[in-house]
This record gives sequence, structure tokens and C-alpha cells, in this order.
Amino acid sequence: MSETKNIVEFPNLKAIEEEAALWIARLDGRDSLPTSETTALREWIAQSPQHRDALERISLLWGGLACLDDLNYLDDASVVGDCGQNPASPGHKRARWWAGGAVAASLLVAAAGSFFLDFSGQRDLQTGHFATAIGEQETVVLADGSRIILNTNSEVTVDLSDNRRSINLLRGEAHFDVASDTDRPFLVYANDGIVKAVGTAFTVLLRKTSVEVTVSEGVVALISRASLAQTPAGDSEPTPIEDIAPLAALTVGQSAVFAETVESLTRMSGEALDRKLLWRGGFIAFAGEPLSTVVADVSRYTDITIEIEDPELENMPIGGYFKAGEVEDMFDSLEASFGIAVERVSPTRVKLSRAS
Repeated sequence: MSETKNIVEFPNLKAIEEEAALWIARLDGRDSLPTSETTALREWIAQSPQHRDALERISLLWGGLACLDDLNYLDDASVVGDCGQNPASPGHKRARWWAGGAVAASLLVAAAGSFFLDFSGQRDLQTGHFATAIGEQETVVLADGSRIILNTNSEVTVDLSDNRRSINLLRGEAHFDVASDTDRPFLVYANDGIVKAVGTAFTVLLRKTSVEVTVSEGVVALISRASLAQTPAGDSEPTPIEDIAPLAALTVGQSAVFAETVESLTRMSGEALDRKLLWRGGFIAFAGEPLSTVVADVSRYTDITIEIEDPELENMPIGGYFKAGEVEDMFDSLEASFGIAVERVSPTRVKLSRAS
């Protein structure tokens, strides 16, 4: 027997989890699946026990799907044909995943206070418009218990109705901690993308022409807004958002950039996720990002224009924790630890160059 015949290929668990999340996002809110999709789902689950386990686990994170309550649901085609949410089902439990460490948590607690604003008493909020200036942050608590944390220089509108919860992110960045409500999906409209959630936590950052989404809890689906304008053959109305197949579904620790298509998809460690979300407590952190990225991020928290004079410095890796808005501390660190000269041209303009 050749050696190659003794090799056993193990399933790619990360890929299986991502595929399971996409199936759950496609099932959500739909009364039935086309025969072709039902067949495809059966074949997908039959590939390995890991496929079935991943589908059931991601279902719990999403909020529980009635059609997945029974471990043998795929043996009954009629069950697959009823994939609406069932909040009374045994599987309707919100699993909370917390990625993080004691250091990050202590930083978040210590930062609460002087730098940011907090308007967390608005628990009867159904509609509204909220915006932050440079260096401000606002926390908004909605009537359903969901919380929105607006980062610096950000803007949203809120509209909660009987059948859905709609948020428009018009500028900047926001973190959403979504209260589970299987009857009302939570939709964040941003640039050309839509982020759909049930009960989860995620951050949305507007880029120039795309959207960056990072998931810290549960599962979210990514949908292209262009899909809403599509009209099925023979219909006069556009496709309802519940029937639109998502571009992708993200789970805890995943981050994606998308618009009409998914441009990039990455999986972060718990430490990297902590760093990315430290802004909620008033800190920003870097672990080897190029100076150009650091400058672009820090610039969001100040009205000072920061210019990198020497192009060779743009890719210099930078690491450290900085309090958001206190840009002088960062300048001091660049001079002391990274050999960068900081020239203060004016109160609102700074040039960075290599120290001689």
C-alpha cells in the first residue's frame, strides 16, 4: 500500500464555519427553500459531522431557527420548508461570545469618563438622528434595548418599526450591540452595503466607497444594497430583503470589507479583536501597522493635519497604546521610540520626517 493511501485529510473547520454561517443567513426569514437549495443543503451537511455541528452552533448564535431545532431536521423535507424564526423553540437561545483579555477590559473601564459623551438614558428611542464631532463619542440606547456607540466624527439615523429595525450610518464608525428580536431583523445601511443581524455585536466603519464590518459576537450577514433594486422576472416589486441571498456571513473575530462584492475577508485573534475595538473605551492600539495607517487612524480623532514628509517612513511598523484624541502623546512616542522628527508647522499642521 502506498504511503499516500494512508493520508487522512481533516476537514477545514474554519471554512466549514464560514459556510455554515452563510447557510444560516440564507435561511433566516424565509418561509421555504427552493428544491435546488434544499438539495444543496442536504449534500453540504452530509459531508461530515463537523458540517452538521457547525450549522447547529451557528444557528444558536444567530438566535435559533425553527427548522434546525430537531437534530434530524434534514430527514423531513417539510421541516426544511419552514425556516422562519421561532422564539419559543428550545434552540432559541442567545449564545454570547466574548473575545478579550484582562488588560483590554481594564483599559475600557479606566477610559470611561472624561474623553467621551454618554447619552445612555434614551430607552424609549424609536427614531432619531445622532452625530458626534471630532473627539466625541455618544452612546445611544434604543427602545428595544440595543446600544449604538458612535465613534468620533460619526453620524446615524434610527428608525424602529413593527417589522424591522433600520439604521443608516451616514458618516464615520459605530458599534452595535443588538438586542435579540427574531421578528425584527436589525439592518445597518452603509454606503452600498447592508449589514443584517438578529442578536449580536459588530462594528461598521465607512470607507470612501466600501464598508468594513467586524464581528465581536454572534453572526451577521452582508448584503449588497444593489440587490434591493433587482426585480424578479414576472414581478413588479423589488426583491424583499428577506429573500436576498447574502454575499457572506461573518462570525466572531471575522472582519470584511465589501460593497457590491466582498473585497476582503480576514479572521482575527482575540488580541487583535481587542485592539480593534479599544476605541470604545477611548484608546487606540497598534501592533506593527505601517505609520501611514497609524496616521490615518489617529487623524480621525483630531483636527490636526499630519503629513509624512519622507515616503520611506510610510511603511515603518508602529506599535503601542494611545489615548484617543491626545495626539501629542503619540508625537512624543514617535520621537522617543521610533526615530521620527515631529515638526509643528502650526497649531493645526504637523510634519513627520526621519530624525537626523
